[in-house]
Formats: sequence, structure tokens, C-alpha cells
Amino acid sequence: TEEQQKLLDDEEVVPEKEKERCANYKFAYDGRTTRRRLFLGTLLADDSMEILQAVGLEMFNIFHTVSFIESNVTHSLSPRKMRFYDSEKPSQNLYQIYQYFGPKTKVSVDYYSNHMKGGYNLLRDFIQREGNNYRWAFNGMKEDDVAVVGDTDETFTRDFLRALQICDIPQFKPGNDCRFPKIRASAGVFESTPECYTKNRRWQ
Repeated sequence: TEEQQKLLDDEEVVPEKEKERCANYKFAYDGRTTRRRLFLGTLLADDSMEILQAVGLEMFNIFHTVSFIESNVTHSLSPRKMRFYDSEKPSQNLYQIYQYFGPKTKVSVDYYSNHMKGGYNLLRDFIQREGNNYRWAFNGMKEDDVAVVGDTDETFTRDFLRALQICDIPQFKPGNDCRFPKIRASAGVFESTPECYTKNRRWQ
């Protein structure tokens, strides 16, 4: 609708609004007038197309690059049929996912074909995510750009993503080492329904 489109048309930098936005997250605003570019890297698994569409709507036209990696095995080496690759005809799922994140976003799906017989489970996660790094570099990522690493069904709110683009954030200042310049998300955990909230447990 026209009202929904208006909510997504939020790229313009309005200093007073940005100052208020940054303050909501305890960030300062130094008068910056250009937004940082955001690059997303994540892995495709068995997430439904509805989940991908919902996440894409929250991020619509915000990211410069959205990089997905799809593997033919799970982390435990169980075979997995690829959903976004078809050797015989164009993939309908691939076409759909290209539409979800907006015309200003470069969306790519790269593929990982496993040949490992051993190794601990997260080793394959690390190796696959190297494909995200390659795609970011290929798309021209620079020092002032921000990488967002997560799972496909996870996202920051649209408002917080806009804050990452414009606020004066200590972790993003030049001179940090490779371990410091990052912001870690943390969320509550519930089983099946928010009514079954797990106390004293956070997902990061």
C-alpha cells in the first residue's frame, strides 16, 4: 500500500530525526550526512520462503549487498537438497529471493559443495562463510562499510539498521583491532510461543 511504501522510503538523512534515533540506542550523532553501506552474509538452510520474505521486508532497500551461501550438506554432514539451484531450468526460488530485498540491494546466492569427511560441525560453517567474504570483496566492500553476520531467519530491526548506518559508534572508529569493532546482538529465547519464555538464557 501507499502507507507501507512510505514507511520503507526512509533513506533520506534528517539530522534531528537521526539524532533522536541514535540517542534511543545510546549512540551519539556527529552530524554525518551520508549513510554507511551495509553488507549481509548468511547461510541458506531449510528456512521457509515466508521467513525470507519477512526478513527481506524489514531490510528492504537498506543493504548494499545480501550474500547467501547454500550447501549440499548440513553441519552434521547429512545430505541436503539444494533449493536455490537447478541444473536443468531456472530456479523459481532463486528468482523469488532476488525480489525480496529491494531493487537497491545486490542479492547473490553462491554454492558450497562439501567434500569433507570429518571435522567438527562448525568448521563447515566457518568455511561456508568465507564465501560471504568473497562476495563482499567482489561487490566492492570498503573500510567504512559494515558487515552484518547472522542466520537467515534473524535480523536487527529496520530502525537499528538505519542507526548503524548513521550514528557515531565507538566500535566503528578507525584504529580498532580485528576483534573489537563489532556489535553483538542478544535476544530472549522461547519455545514455540512467547508464553514459554526461557529465563536466564539469551541467544547471541
